[in-house]
Amino acid sequence: MRFFIVLCLISVYLCKTVFSKCNITSDISGHKEAQCKHQGLTSVPINLPPDIKKLDLSYNNLTRLDANVYLKYKYLENVMLDNNDIRLLLEKAFNGLYSLNYLSLSNNYLNVAESYPTEVFESLKNLSVLDISRNMKTQEYNPYKIPFGEIGNLRELSIDLVFNATFGREFKKLFNLQTLRFDYCHVNFLYNGTFSEMPVHIKEFHMTTCKDFVVIEVDVLVPFQHLKVLNLTNSNIHLTQALRLLHPFQNRSMDAILFRGITHSDSQHGLDPVILTPEMMRYISTICLKTLDLSNNKVVIFRNRSLVLFQRPECFDNMMLSANSFSLETWAASFFIFIRRMINIEIFDFSYFPLAFKDPIFLDVVTNVNHTRVEKVQSKMTRKIIPITVTLTNRKLKYLRITHLMATMIFREIKIINSSLRHLELSYFETDIFPILTFEGFNSLEYLDLSGISSEITVGVGKVPFLIHLKTLILKETKLYNVLQTNASIFSFCPNVMNLDISHNYIWKIKSIGELRNLKLLNLSHNLLDNVPMVVTKLENLAELDLSHNQLTTIGKQTLDWIDTQHEKLGTFKLYLSDNPFICSCETTTFLRWIQLTKVKLDNNGNYSCWVASRNNINYTRNVIADFHHYFVNCDSTVWLKLGISLLVSVLSSLICVTVLYNFRWRIIFFFFRNLRRFAEKGLQLTFDYDVYVSYSDDCVCFVKELQKKIENEWGFKICIEDRDFIIGESIATERATSINKCRHIIFVVSPSTVENEWSRFEIERAKYEKFSKNLQKIVVITKDIALDNIPVEFSIIWKDVLLIQWPVEKDEVQMAWQELRLWFF
Repeated sequence: MRFFIVLCLISVYLCKTVFSKCNITSDISGHKEAQCKHQGLTSVPINLPPDIKKLDLSYNNLTRLDANVYLKYKYLENVMLDNNDIRLLLEKAFNGLYSLNYLSLSNNYLNVAESYPTEVFESLKNLSVLDISRNMKTQEYNPYKIPFGEIGNLRELSIDLVFNATFGREFKKLFNLQTLRFDYCHVNFLYNGTFSEMPVHIKEFHMTTCKDFVVIEVDVLVPFQHLKVLNLTNSNIHLTQALRLLHPFQNRSMDAILFRGITHSDSQHGLDPVILTPEMMRYISTICLKTLDLSNNKVVIFRNRSLVLFQRPECFDNMMLSANSFSLETWAASFFIFIRRMINIEIFDFSYFPLAFKDPIFLDVVTNVNHTRVEKVQSKMTRKIIPITVTLTNRKLKYLRITHLMATMIFREIKIINSSLRHLELSYFETDIFPILTFEGFNSLEYLDLSGISSEITVGVGKVPFLIHLKTLILKETKLYNVLQTNASIFSFCPNVMNLDISHNYIWKIKSIGELRNLKLLNLSHNLLDNVPMVVTKLENLAELDLSHNQLTTIGKQTLDWIDTQHEKLGTFKLYLSDNPFICSCETTTFLRWIQLTKVKLDNNGNYSCWVASRNNINYTRNVIADFHHYFVNCDSTVWLKLGISLLVSVLSSLICVTVLYNFRWRIIFFFFRNLRRFAEKGLQLTFDYDVYVSYSDDCVCFVKELQKKIENEWGFKICIEDRDFIIGESIATERATSINKCRHIIFVVSPSTVENEWSRFEIERAKYEKFSKNLQKIVVITKDIALDNIPVEFSIIWKDVLLIQWPVEKDEVQMAWQELRLWFF
């Protein structure tokens, strides 16, 4: 019984440690792979499928490899054991792996003098690639004792270069070795005989991590007579010393010489910045070279134009000269003539001039490794580059990068004639002018980067031609926030662009970006958008949208519906929303639910920080959604509260409207009456030149002026008064009679002098006539400083048609009198 229990426990343990921790997958060809990284394993799993062809045991806790541990997996072709704690390999540790092609033991603790017993590689007859680099952590003498004779078919070896390296005859047995890579580098001296025991047919030599200065004798590379690639990138050698090492390769052909970053500041050895002379370039200038990388070497001067002395410029495919400090001021013409002679050039990189930049991005043509973002260290320029027109006729040129240049002026025009150029970077120019881009003949440009240059002097002013084949456009840090407000057709030069990056531009709104029907990827990150621009929803083929690092608090339902529609239509959609100040509140519940339910691929697995309004703290959307009802329990009551407030506001608004209608009922009635009256007058064909005729005596002139201002300026009526509107030279009687006939109403201002005024009596008689003729509509009598008993008796016949206003003296009563007069006329 005990035995059975122990057996069950062992079975459960094995299942747990093997099958639950290793992910078994199949590639396109049906070959099985076992991914066992980061599982805490201390030994090789024994219950994996026997037909696996790839096994990755990196980042575990293995300390040794016992004999025959791989015997079951005879079909293995690739084994990765990187980043473990392996210190010991027993004999026959790889027994049975006859098909193994690739073995990596990088970053362990295997000593080149002690950890490799005889017969450890006995079964690896077909091994092609072996990586045992980054194992020698300390600088101490250890002779190489590795049985390389057992793996004679090895073609690529990565290993550490130990202090006072002595390689031994075992290396001579690597008859097929083509590539030799030294990773950890502990040497201070390389003598002429250091590599004398290496196989002679090595074609690639890489030594890239020598941090301490290495003194090298000039004949150290003589054993490598068939060398095609020499890579010393980032090793502390100094360019002057490295150029002397090339004398064995004079007048030969090589694929690549990679000397990037090999000149370090070193006051101890008296090493100064590099001044290249024809004497120093005498070896390299005779080599027919495909790729040359002299970037980041503190080159300050090319004396006597030593850079352009290459005898075979037509051999160049790639040239990188970035991050140096030499000036073209006196020999720019010769330099660009030399570029034109490189008729087969495909990649040319001339960037980060003339000052030092922090973390520049280099082009690594051979190993294809790029680095990080760029920032300027200094902001003052020290040299000036003469403006010139650059004409490129290199038909094979495919990649051109000119970035991070600082000068008063630089290229006036870059003219590209019948080129195969696919990739062009003209970015981060600190110059007074930006060159005009001109393509003559056919152009196939697919990638254009104009970052770091104000769009107001590039795409905004037509310095970029029409690019029908352009697929990728990068415009980071180009001050687009100005241009997008005024120029709706800014992207009309690239109608078929598929990837557009306009991040880091302080954009807070976008009115239009034109007709970009083929756009699939849009990067709007690191801007100031507080909502998703509606113009984005008009991009029919958009499948990837980056809105990270903006000011979004939520996303509206209309935009969310469009994103879901795009996902259904295109089969995929990627959305990036990290680092936005989202708010988790009742108003944003639609967005929070969408994050949980959508099938769209979100960054951060759809988990974003947000401000929880009800708790006054910051949480993650995943936590808020998981406890949704607890966080938003009051949202429904809020709805009813809003409804109640809405009803209350409606009732109050209705009461206010009724009150206003009641208080101004007479004005409203008179408004409609006036309009109906005018309509009736039009039907009866009655026309009036004036609204009111005013009859007055000399003692009422001041009051009439006040009356004129009220009626004409405030009430909008037109009045006729004797002192202004009578025609000079005509009969007074005729003018008075004609004027009364032309007016709709008449006002008599009656004062003590009216009684004695004969013309006032005439006007009363004329008003009677017009009233009886049905032309005069209203007669208003305003009395001032006169008793009713003294009013002229001529009014008695029409007294029933008169509207009488006794004009008061008190200010409050005067205001009421004006209102009464206005209501009578309205």
